[in-house]
Amino acid sequence: MSNLLNSKEFIDLETQYPYLRRAREAVFGLKGLEVVIVDTETTGLDPQKGEIIEIAAFRIKKGEIDDVFTSLINIHQALPPEIIRLTGITDDMLLDGGEKRQVLEQFNEFIKDTPLMAHNVEFDIPFLNFHLNQQHRIFLNNQLICTLRLSRKLLPNLASHRLAKVAEYFQIPTPVTHRATGDVEITYQIWQRMAEMLEKDGISTLEALVKYCPAM
Repeated sequence: MSNLLNSKEFIDLETQYPYLRRAREAVFGLKGLEVVIVDTETTGLDPQKGEIIEIAAFRIKKGEIDDVFTSLINIHQALPPEIIRLTGITDDMLLDGGEKRQVLEQFNEFIKDTPLMAHNVEFDIPFLNFHLNQQHRIFLNNQLICTLRLSRKLLPNLASHRLAKVAEYFQIPTPVTHRATGDVEITYQIWQRMAEMLEKDGISTLEALVKYCPAM
């Protein structure tokens, strides 16, 4: 059975018939779940006033990184000094970034209808939705998984559930934070640990995960 589920033919069929993903989940559990982990860096907290300056996304298949999307975005305006201090991204770096419309189109093509995971979907998804709608009249309808909310349920005694603090609990190094690719890598490692905890509690499918911890 596992050879069939790993075959290229079955994986291709999964893109056309999402219900086939449940067969993979039944064999591989949450670690077999295909997800895209995403993170954004922005110029502020309000999607209607702020700009996205960086997007990163990892496609995870069978627990491994299968593909990577990452891009800076040239916003054609000076960055606030506090954002430069926080992220290390400079105006000169953004000059080499892609145009917002093109980057968002490429991102949308990358994620397709795959479930999306982020550490705080209530921040990243509204930003992406606002700017995708602004540029392409698109809203994301992907299933959402939030590792921030999961950390609050699985690790209720943590004083803080910020990404770096959850990583510290799991003894995951955090050499770079507040850069999209680095944060996606940390979220990926956190998800690996969380999947093990969830499966011990009998949660082994996307449906059960979403019921246990709705993302929004």
